Amino acid sequence: MNKSVLGVIPARYKSSRFEGKPLVEINGIPMLKRTYEQARKSDLLSELIVATEDARIVEYCESEKIPVVMTSAECLTGTDRLAEVADQYAFDFYINIQGDEPVIDPETISQLISEYEKYGEEYIAYNLYKVIFDQEEINSKTIVKVVVNQLDELMYMSRLAIPFSKSGLEPSIKQQIPVYGFTREALKVFASHTSKTCNEKYEDIELLRFVDLGYKLKMSETYADSISVDVPSDVQKVERFLNKQTSNLT
Repeated sequence: MNKSVLGVIPARYKSSRFEGKPLVEINGIPMLKRTYEQARKSDLLSELIVATEDARIVEYCESEKIPVVMTSAECLTGTDRLAEVADQYAFDFYINIQGDEPVIDPETISQLISEYEKYGEEYIAYNLYKVIFDQEEINSKTIVKVVVNQLDELMYMSRLAIPFSKSGLEPSIKQQIPVYGFTREALKVFASHTSKTCNEKYEDIELLRFVDLGYKLKMSETYADSISVDVPSDVQKVERFLNKQTSNLT
């Protein structure tokens, strides 16, 4: 398949939990730049762009020669922001690369694109998961857990530790990796439903909108590390991770 793929980094300045988050410095480098530099290492992306609602982020991106587009301040989610971008830029496939993932492994982006090249429009959206074992992560409500069927198709996502095991067997708990792939049709479907769907509104997980509406999503397993910066204290987690990487190289 010779398909065009646009990588989009939604970067919202006015985060309720961490205002100005995209521009916070991590070991002296703004998080947005770290995310962009990591994402552009994927050689399967046709183009890569930042989408924001704030002039300060536009100004920073322009100073760093990072491609950027202004989107509406009314976008409730990163997927809404991607839908606006898709109205301006026609590509076959869109990758949502979270702006608060400064150590994102570019292989996760390439893996999503490879899955799309394999299955195409058979699935409306694509996502990744990673098996986790740490009990604190399993019980964390900020980490989204995934249940798939035997074809690695998404059945449900929850902030609870699912699936529950009544049988006494140890279940495999899968963490969602926040890198999403969407067809143009997926973004049209998402944007056409302006209110959250039956399960999405409880869990506050965007991909559940497609599940609630009866669409198939393809999941695949990854072994890549992922550290999201949700609150200011998470910056220190990323810095420790980066410092450990640096010390391992010396």
